[in-house]
Amino acid sequence: MTVTSNESKVDAVLFDWGGVITVPPGPIVEKLYREVDVDQGKIRQRRDAYRDDDPDSQFARLERGELSLDAYLSWSREDLPGAETIWDPTSAHFLFRHLTVIPEVVERISQLKDRGFLTGLLTNNIAEAWPIVSEGLAMDVLFDVVINSAFVGMRKPEHRIYLHAIQQLGVRAENVVFLDDNRVNLDAARACGLNVVEVKQPVAALQKLEVLLKDLAM
Repeated sequence: MTVTSNESKVDAVLFDWGGVITVPPGPIVEKLYREVDVDQGKIRQRRDAYRDDDPDSQFARLERGELSLDAYLSWSREDLPGAETIWDPTSAHFLFRHLTVIPEVVERISQLKDRGFLTGLLTNNIAEAWPIVSEGLAMDVLFDVVINSAFVGMRKPEHRIYLHAIQQLGVRAENVVFLDDNRVNLDAARACGLNVVEVKQPVAALQKLEVLLKDLAM
């Protein structure tokens, strides 16, 4: 039995984009890096040094819209030649073109709206990729709230972006479920009072979402 918003303490369901509405990006990133022949040892070193919660990293600044894409690509090219390619919209290896939207997830978002839940998109993204993201989703139909880090000047896992999402939805944090594939982002959301679903495989996570909606039924 599916739960409607009238039967649940949950008012809104908030979705990440990459790895939640799309196929998981990890294997695709690996494939693209191999195709452009990026030094695998050096890319591992870069990943080991990177922290999702570092607000001052070059990528964090790009996702907040503080750093232009051209500036980021120049830095990345100098830091590790070839690695910049997957973030370059002019390249055939541009990651966002390879992140296929999963129809079952889109259909579930539509069903959630029909069941009375508010729905939202909360994504760390880059401005130059937004046309591709938007082309793959009927934003106005699927979501009541759309938040792109590059347009609001804040990003996950900064607490302020979750508080902004709650404010935009017009609900209380404890009445929101947030789905993301990044545990750092989920921990931050939980610290802000949201209920969370960790996404490892997007379609399988839909069942986890339904279980949580039932667990939070009134």
